[in-house]
Amino acid sequence: MKIPREILYRCYAHCIELYPEEACGFISGPIEVKDALTSVHRMTNVMDEYHAQEPETYPRTNLNGFMIDFKRQKSLEEGLLEHWHKIKIIYHSHSDGKAHFSKEDRLMAFHDGEPAYRGVSYLVIAIKNKKLNGAVLANFNLDKKDFEVLKVD
Repeated sequence: MKIPREILYRCYAHCIELYPEEACGFISGPIEVKDALTSVHRMTNVMDEYHAQEPETYPRTNLNGFMIDFKRQKSLEEGLLEHWHKIKIIYHSHSDGKAHFSKEDRLMAFHDGEPAYRGVSYLVIAIKNKKLNGAVLANFNLDKKDFEVLKVD
């Protein structure tokens, strides 16, 4: 899947704007056109809220992790569906880190050994000192039962 430049730049801008905290959001497109990507949906990283309530269960903060509010996500998905669109990519940033699909990212992307969101890819954007430091896109390969990670140009 090729991400249009305008869509990528909007994701990059969001991640740079929130640095040093991790940014997160979705990229959506029409259901009937497999690789079409049309909109960016910025989401709020609620990891700090969970960490404040249960630090032992949620040891990460917005500085080194992300969590999207499930109610907001569900509302977005319902609204998109009304217009025959769906979420196609989940994006988030790694602040002062590498552009890679980390062990933690993989854990979040699986549920009971299967992709948590079938047909959804993961865009990881590295930001260092408020500048883009690379990006990768992870797509699930059904044959290999694992994610293939490609560098984003």
